[in-house]
Amino acid sequence: MAVIAVSLAGPTMARAGDIGFTYIEGGIVGGFVNDIETSGAVTGGVPLDLESDADGGEFIGGAWQFRDQMHLFGEYASLGQELEIRSGTSTVAGEYDVKRWRIGVGYQYPVSETLAYFGRLSLDQLEFKDARADGFNLDVDADDSGIGAQIGAIWAATPTLHLQGHARYTAVGGIASSGSDPFESDVLIGVNGRWHFLPNIALVTGYEYGKITTFNVGVRLSF
Repeated sequence: MAVIAVSLAGPTMARAGDIGFTYIEGGIVGGFVNDIETSGAVTGGVPLDLESDADGGEFIGGAWQFRDQMHLFGEYASLGQELEIRSGTSTVAGEYDVKRWRIGVGYQYPVSETLAYFGRLSLDQLEFKDARADGFNLDVDADDSGIGAQIGAIWAATPTLHLQGHARYTAVGGIASSGSDPFESDVLIGVNGRWHFLPNIALVTGYEYGKITTFNVGVRLSF
């Protein structure tokens, strides 16, 4: 499928050495939700001893560049989390889902042919849902949305290898560890790498640290 896409697109695809913002990508994602152990969002306020472990899911995203230095973008990720619930002397295994997406607009400033800075403003959505464990009635329907912002840089280290670093703020970064369990804001730090094994197709990988820490591996098709 990748070879067919390349042959059909031909000269309209960006060269691997270009830093462009028109692409679609997708793959697998894993992640860990911090502070869920001390939150009542999963148990509905019932005092239970929780432990959450990382699990996997999938992500998809894309962007469209216009007016040379502007772009629209969107991202969606859905990942599961393993859950252990301890009540007294018994321990029950369960799981719950984390879904988040963001859409927005970005601006990129090319410093040179191999370096570009970028910034983004977005609407962010985060949702915790479908918690399940045998013998427990877990009421999870927690979601919120808010404004996000991101700044970063992309460096074309070689014509086939691009490296990215960024910091971003989101108003819905995680569950509070105390109080009434609102969604909290968060600042996340991320690094990404892209290896263009074909002129417009790249393997992508990334790591982002925050209240919800994620790592991903996938494929990007650039236009």
